[in-house]
Amino acid sequence: MKLAHFKINFSLLHASWQFVLHKRPPEMSSPRKLTILYGSQSGTAQDLAEQIWRDSKLYHLRGSVAAMDEYDIGQLIEERFVVLVCSTYGQGEEPDNMKRFWRFLLRKSLPVDSLRGMWFGVLGLGDSRYPKFNYVAKRLHKRLLQLGGQAMLPVGLCDEQHDLGYGAVFMPWINDFWKRLEELSPIPDGLKKLDESPREYRWTVRRAEEPVEEQEEGDMYADVKVDNVFVSEVEENRRTTPEDHFQDVRLITFPRRDANWTAGDVVYVRPHNSPEDVDRLFEFDRFG
Repeated sequence: MKLAHFKINFSLLHASWQFVLHKRPPEMSSPRKLTILYGSQSGTAQDLAEQIWRDSKLYHLRGSVAAMDEYDIGQLIEERFVVLVCSTYGQGEEPDNMKRFWRFLLRKSLPVDSLRGMWFGVLGLGDSRYPKFNYVAKRLHKRLLQLGGQAMLPVGLCDEQHDLGYGAVFMPWINDFWKRLEELSPIPDGLKKLDESPREYRWTVRRAEEPVEEQEEGDMYADVKVDNVFVSEVEENRRTTPEDHFQDVRLITFPRRDANWTAGDVVYVRPHNSPEDVDRLFEFDRFG
């Protein structure tokens, strides 16, 4: 598999103020808590998981969103409601950031009623061109049932090949999930579903009390090791869907013509932040 990417350095060294990034502490246990876990190879499953997390605030739900391997799996038996979003890549392989989580669930020593108190929903992202379509999501759903978990609804099998993309399955699936959740855990008296999700962030930023040692500007992607890589610029980036269409589908053209593309190849876009944008982000007044 070949990987085309854009080699652009990313640095926060231009900021005139120094700040420290802190992950928000976990929320206290609550009967109306929803934990959202994802296994994502390219970021799409993570995006959907974070969208579900944001939408959960409309229903006054507490909870967090995290990669499966970042989650303390020992807490799973304490969870009441869990959504698991995972993709399948290659020949039915699970994403790298859920491998430890999955190996733990496969332990034969786990009691068959380990998750008897947990209600769950599994949403899979796959491509029906491949024989093992959504193989990871199907196996995960089955294994959670074997461990005593209770499925809130059938496993959602999103297909990249659908004319409407993943949304064709995701939208009705998540709507059914919210309805089922309200049946199992109604919104408390005196509250109602919000019209707009409140602004909540996974991270907080504050000014550092002491100077932070600056790091040399470097390539944050240096640890990415892949074969058959070539670098290219974008020749054209043209939208192919009408402006009023809900999907923004684009045709991206590269000037390099000698590359032979095959199914499964990946274009890896490396983002770039200008020094001016970074300076504006870290203006002290914005965080005062």
